[in-house]
Amino acid sequence: MLYLVYPEDNSMTNFFELPKFENEDKNVKARLIFLISMGMAITSLIFVVVSILAMPNLLRRALALGLLVIPATLAIMWLVHSLRLQAASGLLLIVIWFSVTLGVVSAGGVSAPITIGYMFAITISGLLVTRRTSIFITAMSVTVGIMIAWAEMNGWLPPVKSYSSIERISIYSFFFILALALQNIIAANLQRLLRQAHKSESRYKSFLESIPTITYINGIDPNAYTEYVSPQVKNLLGYSQEAFLKDPILWQQIIHPEDRERVLVENSITVQTGSPFHSEYRILSKDQRVVWVRDEAILVYDEDGKPQYWLGVWTDITARKQAEDEQTELIGVMTKRTIQLQTAAEVSRAASSILDINILLPNVVELIRNHFDYYYVGIFLVDESKSWAVLRAGTGEMGREMILTGHRLGVGDSSMIGWCILHGQARIALDVGVDAVRFKNPYLPLTRSEMALPLITHSEVIGAMTIQSTIPAGFLGVDITALQTMADQVANAIENAQLFTERTALINELEKRNTELERFTYTVSHDLRAPLVTMRGFLGYLRQDATTGDLTRFDRDLNRIASAVDRMQALLNDLLELSRVGRIINTPKDIPFKQIVDETIDLLIDPLDRRKIKLQVHENLPTIHGDPTRLIEIVQNLLSNAMKFMGNQPNPIIEIGSSGFDKDGKPVLFIRDNGMGIEQEYHERIFGLFNRLNPEIEGTGIGLTLVRRIIEVHGGRIWIESQPGKGATFFFTLPLSDLK
Repeated sequence: MLYLVYPEDNSMTNFFELPKFENEDKNVKARLIFLISMGMAITSLIFVVVSILAMPNLLRRALALGLLVIPATLAIMWLVHSLRLQAASGLLLIVIWFSVTLGVVSAGGVSAPITIGYMFAITISGLLVTRRTSIFITAMSVTVGIMIAWAEMNGWLPPVKSYSSIERISIYSFFFILALALQNIIAANLQRLLRQAHKSESRYKSFLESIPTITYINGIDPNAYTEYVSPQVKNLLGYSQEAFLKDPILWQQIIHPEDRERVLVENSITVQTGSPFHSEYRILSKDQRVVWVRDEAILVYDEDGKPQYWLGVWTDITARKQAEDEQTELIGVMTKRTIQLQTAAEVSRAASSILDINILLPNVVELIRNHFDYYYVGIFLVDESKSWAVLRAGTGEMGREMILTGHRLGVGDSSMIGWCILHGQARIALDVGVDAVRFKNPYLPLTRSEMALPLITHSEVIGAMTIQSTIPAGFLGVDITALQTMADQVANAIENAQLFTERTALINELEKRNTELERFTYTVSHDLRAPLVTMRGFLGYLRQDATTGDLTRFDRDLNRIASAVDRMQALLNDLLELSRVGRIINTPKDIPFKQIVDETIDLLIDPLDRRKIKLQVHENLPTIHGDPTRLIEIVQNLLSNAMKFMGNQPNPIIEIGSSGFDKDGKPVLFIRDNGMGIEQEYHERIFGLFNRLNPEIEGTGIGLTLVRRIIEVHGGRIWIESQPGKGATFFFTLPLSDLK
């Protein structure tokens, strides 16, 4: 079955129900226009009814007014429903203004009671249109009023109508009713707006005080004084809302000192330019916690474009910043770990590929310093006496200077390196100013923290690595572990390099011994055979001399045989002495080198020779460790050599002294003369067996060979610096005394 449903007629209800506009200002304006129009229509209708019943004289004018006002007001209300507020307000003002003007003219002039309607029109214009339009309507009303008064004075208008008291009060009552309606409309709208404003303010305040961010309002003055701050600021910073309002610049005072200048400069620029403010900085809470905030603010303007205040928010970003810091720290740790692994790989590669310890150690210390960005890295090795740690490699210019000066530290508790080697353990000074055993090195004045790591191989401490930083507590746990691993690699590499060096030295020594053996064979077959040949030849002469009875020639030939025997005996003695070096060793001991020199001079040079040769012996000669007998042989052979090769020097001088230390920490000694000198090509040859540069000078040619053998047995070395005609200087090194 089909049912028909007829819609309910709600046209009248819908007519009095105003539409909703996009903002509250238009809703208020629409309501005002609609109610004024409806009031004017009702009042006009009442005026017509009253005129019919009580004031027939005003009926014609009342009908004219009604016919104008009622249709116009209905049209105005229709425009409001059509959302055309501007047209509705304009039409309303036109209707009011023309109705009043028509009434004034028809009544004969400005003395008519309807003239009060201009004031009504001006009042409504102030509520509905802009200020400029309201001023225009006021000016028009005044101008038209003056023109009507002028026309009235010149008799251009109809005669002035006389109103009875009841008619006059009726006309006034019409406007009184309109004024009352207007007042009620305005009052109702105002109360409604106040309620809405209060409600909006309560909602806005509740919103601001419930969100986690802190809202604030600052003045537009350069200091940005605080005018409002939401109360949740106390939860974040510990300062109450009243504290900020009582001290308007409190927000500046609690900015972290490291950020304050930057933030105030940014704020000053923002105030000057009016651009939005965006910044992230730290604030110190009341309990001195560091709180990171993101500060964002904009400048709020009024309708006329004038700046009113700064509206901003503080957002707590402490957790985000902590996460960023942790991420940065993690990246730093991973980067550092990568660098450590890379350094360890490079150290391992260098340790396996470089067998020369003098190349390996400088490479290792430079790798560690450059990759870890330390102030200084050095490597010490224990010397043969086990009493001293000698610097063998150091970074930078200060490292080179210390190596040149023979820098060394005693094994013991007088330094971190010495303690580390003595105990075989790492020693770390996070603050060098409070470490009791640290050696204060004038070459490294910027050191603030230091670490000493032992170099251990096969349970034996062979040295230590020093690592120094310019910042206190410059070493982390992972750094120490990585560096100790590298130190172990370096120790193994040093052992391998030393074994390689020893092997190379043994090979070189073997080659040298083979060369000496060849020369010895030559000597036996040549130098020793020469005296035998001489003796054999002169024995034949002796037989002839004995047969002929020539005794004079017999004695001469016999002396030649005796000389050949003496020479052969000298060669055999020198060879025997050379063979004993390194095999027959007296007990070594500490002895001042000055004492060795004095004893040698007493044995070698008689007073007459001392008057001829000027001896210059330094007083600050070191105390050395060795076999005194062999040490005297060194000086004796070198002094004899210097005296033999003085040549024709009118003022012979021999100087004995010391010249610092070598890279192994051994003192460098020298014996210098101003004699004949030796050409460069013979500087190495003169140390060979039986090598005599001048056969006319007596000797067997074994002296310098013996000197080199004795020095090498003591762990030293010898070399010569000389030019022909400018003398010769023999430099040699010997082990230093064990005395500290």
